[in-house]
Amino acid sequence: MSYRNPEIIQDRSGEIYGQAIANIGQSLAQGIATGAANRERLRKEADAETKRVQGIGYQIESKAYSNRSKNYLALKKTEPGVAEQFNERTESLLRGTEGQMGAIEANTLLATEANLSIDRKKELRAIVNKYETFSTGMVGNAGKIIAETDLYNKTSPADFNSKYRWAGADEKERYSSQFAAAAFSNQEIPGGRTEKILQDPGENGENVVTVKTYLDPNDIANKGLFDDEEMYPRNENGEVVLEWSKDLNKWDEGLLEEIEAVPDSIEIFKTAGITDEKGGFSDDQFLNISGSSDKIEGIGQYSQVKTSKDVNVSGWASNKVLQDDIKSKAAGLQGMRDEELSSFLSVKMKYPIDMKEFRSKTTQDQEAIIAYELNQEFIIQKTSGLNSRDAKEGEPGAVLDPESPYKVDQNGDQIKDSEGNLIGNYKIYSEGTENIKGTPQAPTLPENPNDAAQSLIDDFFEDPAQSYSTFRGNVGETAVYDEAQGEMRISGLTNSDGSPVEDEVFNFNDKNDIAMFAQLLLDSSGYVGKDAEGRKIRKEFTKNMRKNIDKYLKQFKRVDNETVAQNKKYDFN
Repeated sequence: MSYRNPEIIQDRSGEIYGQAIANIGQSLAQGIATGAANRERLRKEADAETKRVQGIGYQIESKAYSNRSKNYLALKKTEPGVAEQFNERTESLLRGTEGQMGAIEANTLLATEANLSIDRKKELRAIVNKYETFSTGMVGNAGKIIAETDLYNKTSPADFNSKYRWAGADEKERYSSQFAAAAFSNQEIPGGRTEKILQDPGENGENVVTVKTYLDPNDIANKGLFDDEEMYPRNENGEVVLEWSKDLNKWDEGLLEEIEAVPDSIEIFKTAGITDEKGGFSDDQFLNISGSSDKIEGIGQYSQVKTSKDVNVSGWASNKVLQDDIKSKAAGLQGMRDEELSSFLSVKMKYPIDMKEFRSKTTQDQEAIIAYELNQEFIIQKTSGLNSRDAKEGEPGAVLDPESPYKVDQNGDQIKDSEGNLIGNYKIYSEGTENIKGTPQAPTLPENPNDAAQSLIDDFFEDPAQSYSTFRGNVGETAVYDEAQGEMRISGLTNSDGSPVEDEVFNFNDKNDIAMFAQLLLDSSGYVGKDAEGRKIRKEFTKNMRKNIDKYLKQFKRVDNETVAQNKKYDFN
């Protein structure tokens, strides 16, 4: 064995550990230095972002308050009563309340957050829209109030309940509208006071304005107006409280409403053939004619002529064109708002109704009621210038008096029959004329006998009844042509001893009767003598009557009218 010098193993673990430690320290130092640099950068970025967000927020806030200030000033000019309340409501909308974000914050997030979800954007936008709708809407809606108060202040008292009516479906609602108009006009309420309230905005920025009116029912200004305590209950102070409340964003009907005009019957009746182009009744609307043509005692050359033509008013209910038009108008009126329909029926048609009860009926029944009232209104319109008399039982053309449908006694109390039923007040309406005509001077006849004869015939048949009265009628006699029957009836005839004689009737549907009547007038007139010249004219007179008889027959033929034959009364029920 040889001895070798053993290799000494050097323990360098400490050196290595120390070096490792040194390396770790160097790395950490570098990491810390890098981290510090990053943090500084991040802090700067964060500060910059904060400044950016805050800057945008301040801009949004400044613009929001600037716009609010403009809206406030505008509102103060138009409606100062709610301007301060406007500031209070908009402040909470801008700043938010507990549990509810304000529009400034919402708008800032929308402007600064890049990663908002669609749903989150919708939520934030809804908050902003709520404020903007309320704020800008209030200013615009103030213009509606101004327009209404301007109309109120310019309306003549005579136009209330004639041209205009306070909005509302019943008396209470109409009073509320009236006092709201006074409040918006800053007018004092006799026997009361008002309070204007701008309500908190709803979810969609609603502009709800409420006007409360507190009335002392015992004040002299309110005596008898609010005695119905069921309709007008008292508060703890004994006051009647009326409330008007509207979302101005949706308010288009107004405080004062122009009342719908009653349909004009003129064109409707022309279209239906009841009246002619001149507005007079068509020939087929007359049932019969009565009247008188009497010589005036002491001045026999003059006659007082009266005529009366009964109008077939009941037949209007059977006129399809008229009734179809009325039904159409009734359907349109039925579709009106309650307030509009109530005003129309109550004021224009003089038919006050309980709208709740009315609307509880079927649409068909509602339209039928309106159609009935329109029929009554048209009867009033078209008979306003006519004469009227009590109808005989079963008399054709009779209708219930639209303004007084039941008979009353001298005290104005309605009369009942033995069974306790009201008695219908049926009327016949007639068109009458009255005038005085003088006996014509003897005409200057043409030299030609034929021309002279024809001239006389034309004069006689221009007004046969008057011609009879002029040339033959005595005092007390009447000559009336009945167009419906085609008859010339002479009444009031007497014998030489003064005893009455039956009416003399000439049937103008018969050629012989027409010719006989013409000859009677010729003989009675004295226009033609018995000399040679007179005999020539008489001969031509007879020849011309024979030649032209068909013309006169056509002229005076009986009226062909289905409604004339109706032997019934119709009351539009």
